[in-house]
Amino acid sequence: MTKRERIYNALAHRPVDQIPKGELAVSPIFANKLLGGGYSEEFQDFEREAAVRELLHMDFINVGDWPAWRIGTTEKGEGIYKSNYGETYIDNGVSKHMIGLPFESIEESDSYEIPDIRRVSGELIRRFAQETDLFVFAQIGGPISMVNEMIGMEDYMVYSLTNTEEIRSLAEKIMVYEVQKAKLFLDSGANGILMADDMAFNSGLFLPPHIMEEVAYPFYEEAIRAIKAYKDVPIVLHTDGNITLALDRIVELGFDGIQSLQPSAGMDIRKVKETYGEKLCLIGNIDLDYIMTFGTPQEVKETVETTIRQAAGGSGFILSTCNILVDIIPPENAIAMYEAAEAFDMRELEESHAD
Repeated sequence: MTKRERIYNALAHRPVDQIPKGELAVSPIFANKLLGGGYSEEFQDFEREAAVRELLHMDFINVGDWPAWRIGTTEKGEGIYKSNYGETYIDNGVSKHMIGLPFESIEESDSYEIPDIRRVSGELIRRFAQETDLFVFAQIGGPISMVNEMIGMEDYMVYSLTNTEEIRSLAEKIMVYEVQKAKLFLDSGANGILMADDMAFNSGLFLPPHIMEEVAYPFYEEAIRAIKAYKDVPIVLHTDGNITLALDRIVELGFDGIQSLQPSAGMDIRKVKETYGEKLCLIGNIDLDYIMTFGTPQEVKETVETTIRQAAGGSGFILSTCNILVDIIPPENAIAMYEAAEAFDMRELEESHAD
C-alpha cells in the first residue's frame, strides 16, 4: 500500500496495512536537529520537509501559501510586512506583532476587499505531489482564525458579539478567497484540503453556539460544498482546544476528519472514537504538554500504543501530535513516537477490534 493509499483509506475508514502517520508541520529548527543539520531553516523548505518526513516514515505532508511582502524596516532592523489579508506586522524572525488593521475601524470594514488570489502560488504543492509519494494536504484558513489574525483575537471575540454583521461580512469575503485557494491547490495536485481554524480554548469554544451559527458554521458548510463540487476530495478541520460542544456540528457540516484532539484540553480519544469514529477520521491526540516535551521515550512509546488501540480499530485514524513537532521536543521522543507507530502489529489491532 502506498502512502497516499494509506491516508485515503484511513480517511474513508477502509482497511490499512499499517498505522498512517504524519504532522501538520515540523519546526525547521527541530527538523534540522533530527536530520543532523545542513538544511535551510526557511519556512516550508522543500528539501528539508521531504527529508524529515522520510526519516520518520510519515505518510502525509501539509502545505500552504500565505503571501506577504516587506514594506519597511523598524529602527531595530526588523522587517515590517503586509499580508495578502491586508494587515501589517513586524516580524523579528521569531515572532510577529500586528501593527496595522486592513481598515480604519470595524464599522468601516465594509470597504474590505477580497484578497488577491493572483498572489498565491501552488508551486510547492505541485512539487510535493510530483516529486514525493506523500499524501499532500493543502492548508486553507477558516472564518474564525483568518479574521481574528487580521484584527486581533480580543477584538475578534468582542466584535463577534457586538458587531456580528461586520464580522460575518468579513468572514464571507475571506472564505471566498480561501475557496479560491483550495481550487488552485487542487489544480496543483493536492490530494486533500486541511482547513485550519482554531475555535476553542482548553475549556471550551471561543464563542457561544448561537454566534458560531452566525460567523462560522455557515461558512464551513458553504466552503465544503464548493470545494467538493469542484473536486471530491477529503476535507479535514484542524482546531485545538476542547471542541466537545462542536463535534456534532462538525459532522453535520460535512468534514471528513478532525485534527488535534488535544488531550490536555479534555479530548478523550476513546470517547470521541466511540461516538464519532464512524463519521470522522480522527487525527492527532499525542500530547505536547507533557508526553512529547517532558516524557521519556518509553512513556512516548506506551502512549502511542495506547492511543492506537483506542482509536485505530476499524480504521479511521491517523497518528500525529495534537499540533506540530516543536523545537522543545527531545529528538529521541519524536523518533520513539514514529518508531512505535511503524512497529505496531496491525493483526493485534484487528483481533482486538473484532472482539
